[in-house]
Formats: sequence, structure tokens, C-alpha cells
Amino acid sequence: MRKAGAMSVLALGAGSLAFGQDASSQAQKIAELQKQVDAMQAQLRALQTETPSVGLEARLDGAVRNSPVEALREPRRLNISAPGLDGLNIDGLVHIRGDYWANFDSGGGNNDVSSFGTEAQLGFDARVSEKTSVRIGLHYSDIWGNDTNHGLGGTSRLTDDSTTSSDGDINAQEVLLRVGDLYGTGVDMTVGRQRIELGAERIIGDDDWRLTRTSFDGFRFDNDLGDAAGRWTLMALRLHDADNSGNRELLPSSPSAPGNNPLNNADLYGFYYTVMPRDIGTIDAYFFHLEDFNYPAGMERTRFSTYGARWASPDWEGLNFEAEGATQFGEIFGQKTHNYGFGTYALHGSAAFEPRDVEYFDSVYAAYDYATGGDSLEENFQQLFPSLHGWFGLTDMFGWSNIQHTTLGASFDLGEGQLNLGYHWSRRATTSAGFGGYNISAASSGGNKSLGEEVDLTYVMQCSKSTTVGMGLGYFFAGNGFHDLTGNADNMMFSYFAFSTRF
Repeated sequence: MRKAGAMSVLALGAGSLAFGQDASSQAQKIAELQKQVDAMQAQLRALQTETPSVGLEARLDGAVRNSPVEALREPRRLNISAPGLDGLNIDGLVHIRGDYWANFDSGGGNNDVSSFGTEAQLGFDARVSEKTSVRIGLHYSDIWGNDTNHGLGGTSRLTDDSTTSSDGDINAQEVLLRVGDLYGTGVDMTVGRQRIELGAERIIGDDDWRLTRTSFDGFRFDNDLGDAAGRWTLMALRLHDADNSGNRELLPSSPSAPGNNPLNNADLYGFYYTVMPRDIGTIDAYFFHLEDFNYPAGMERTRFSTYGARWASPDWEGLNFEAEGATQFGEIFGQKTHNYGFGTYALHGSAAFEPRDVEYFDSVYAAYDYATGGDSLEENFQQLFPSLHGWFGLTDMFGWSNIQHTTLGASFDLGEGQLNLGYHWSRRATTSAGFGGYNISAASSGGNKSLGEEVDLTYVMQCSKSTTVGMGLGYFFAGNGFHDLTGNADNMMFSYFAFSTRF
């Protein structure tokens, strides 16, 4: 019995010893884990306060924009939760650009003029339910300096202020409601004030070079059926006529003039379809109908239709092609054309080649544009509401109407940016009509077809994930036809320096 008791005491002592050893081991493990947690917290604090130093490639969040249709990726967004909201995204843009013209002459004599413009956007995108969101985009634009016309003054598309004013305008550029998968149909609806960019923006775009941009009010329906079946967009929109400075036929007439019908808006109805079949690229087909009841005395309303198609090839071992054609028919100021557009049309074709693994050399490209013109309004192709800048040269003297235009260019990787060289040769399609662009227009007929030549040089650098710096120089050599219609035979130079930051 004593032996058994002794054994029990020894067993209990051994158990107590084992328990003490386990407790000591557990405390040691906890201490080691605490050290690891402390080390991780120190690393986290260091990462939060450290400014990273990485190469340009790691800092880029989108390709450098080389053309009016090549966009950067979406900017980073700040998400905020709030009562009644599933989420609130905030995004913005600050764009600053200085323009300088040397020897500019729009018919009033030669001038050296400059402007400095500032643009800011702040957008609030609130998700109010699983399928519904609201977006409000505030926009500010302002200029200092002379009238350069080039998106920095001279038209109401920038501000309603004088060209030397510092009183900028703040307006709601976007006020819209989005409803996804409407009634389970797969159709998304956007209603309200919105920006619209379709295809290469030769017909419909937001005109982002101008600091005011273009906004539409109305309804838009979208349905994505997949790459094989395509996606379609249906629109019913309204636009203020003052945003149509590129089309003189659509500008509002004076209310004080007898017989005028000064309705200061235009209605646009459209259908846009895109399909991307494998190994063929992107194919777009579209139809737009414009109704404008504004007209001067002695004329009638404008209502005409535009329909066309566009093809953009896939990347074929560095080769890329694009083609677009559009025609129009209807009435402009009551002058009718019912040939279904085959007498009034515009064409574009381009090719680009990007060689593989060639140091410093990025690409080479060529393009040709043609658009009809004539002594009657309905014979001149109209671009509706495009993003026009750069297609016909940096000086933006011409547009896609009564034009023959050839361009050649090349791009090079230089330093941490891209250098682009371009050559433009422009002629009128017919001497029966004039020409028109952002900066100058001439409605006269006769004279020589030659409008001029232009050499452009631009350099664009992505400084960080959010900031782009660009500069450009365009030198225009006036042709005989340009002199015949404007009285100006002098060469002109345009230059700009711009900063753009997205957040």
C-alpha cells in the first residue's frame, strides 16, 4: 500500500513537472509570435511612410496617348461608405494648357497671340443599390490671355467670359442615373447629362481637346451580347447649339432678326452597333438622325441622317489597319438631298506598323481622308459632334468636309516619353465650296484647291501613374487655295505645353 502510494506521488510529481514544462513552452511560443507581429507592424509602418522609387514601366497605369482615340486607363478611385449608399467613388482631373500662335491670321491681320487655360473635373459616383448608381460630375474651365480660338477662348465652348477674364465657369457636366440589367433584360440605361464617345469619335465624341468638352442630355440604352454577338447602343439626346461651332449650319440664329426661328438646341437620335469577330477585329455600324428647328429668315429647318461603318483590324504581327465611311441625306436649312447619301459622303483609311524589338523606334503610319463638298449645303458632309483635334494637324485648320487629306508619321521612344513626327497635306475636294476647322473657316468658292501643308512635332511623357506632360509644335505652310479664300499667304506656327493629372 505504501508502495502504491509512493508510486502515485511520483506519478503526480511527474505530471506536475510535465505541466510546468508545457506551460513554459507555450509562453515561449507566444513570445516568439509577438515578436513576429511586432516585426510585421514595423514593416507596415515603414511601407506606409516610404516613397517608392521604381522605374517608369512600373509606374505607368496606361499607355501614352498618341492619337485622339487612344485613351488612358481609368484613374484610381477613392471609395467611401456612407449611410444609404453601397459605396461612393470620387475621381477627378486637372488639366492645364498654354497655347501660343505665331503669325496667326484669320482674316484680320497677323498676330502673335497666347492663352493659358485651366480645366478641373470632380466626379462623384454613388452606388445606391445593386443595379442603380448616380453620377454627378462638376466641371470648371477658365482662361487668361488673347483669343487663340483653339479651344482656349473665342467661342462659347470654353466659357462665356471675355478672352482676358479670370472668372471661370463651374457647371455640372455630368448628372446621370444608371440602371443596370433593366427588368432582367440585360439592357443598361443611362439617363441625364452625359458624355458620349463612340468609335474613333469622328462622328460623336466628347471633344476633350477643348476645355469645355461636349455633354449631351437624354437617354442612352446599352446591351452587351458578348464578343461574338456584339453590343448595341440606342440614344435619344439633346445638345445646345452653342456647342456646334464646327458646323456653322447648326449655330443659333439671332432672336432679334425678323423671320428667324431661334430654337437654341438640336435633337440627336442614334443607333450604334459593335461586333468583334475573332481574327477580324472590330466592326462598327451606326445610324444618326439630327433634328434642328433653328433657322434664319427665308430658310427652313435642318433634319438629316448619317449612317456609316468602321473597321479596326487586330494586331497582325505589328500591322494595324482602320477604315471608316459615312454618308448623309436629308435637309439642311430646307435644302433637300434624297439620294440616300451616295452623293454626300466621307472616307477614312489608315495603316500603321509597329516593328518588334527595334530600339527607340515605336511605329510608322499613313492615313488618307476624303469628304465631299459643293456649292449647296447638302453636298457638304457634316461631322456632327466629333473630337476633331489632331486628325488634320495640330493647327486644326480643317475638318472632315470638302477635304482631301494625306498624312504620314512616325513615333519614337525617347527618354521616358514618346516623340511623334507628322506631315499633313490638305486640299479641297472641290473648288465649289470652302473649308472649315476649329480655328478658321472660309465659305467662298473658286480659287485653287491647295490648302497647305503642315509639319507637327509632339512629345508626351507619363511622369507618374496619374500625371502626363505633353508639348507640341505645328508649322503650317499656307497653300494657294488657302490664300485665295482667306487672303492670307503667310505661314503660321502653333505650339502648346500641357499638364494633366487624374486621381
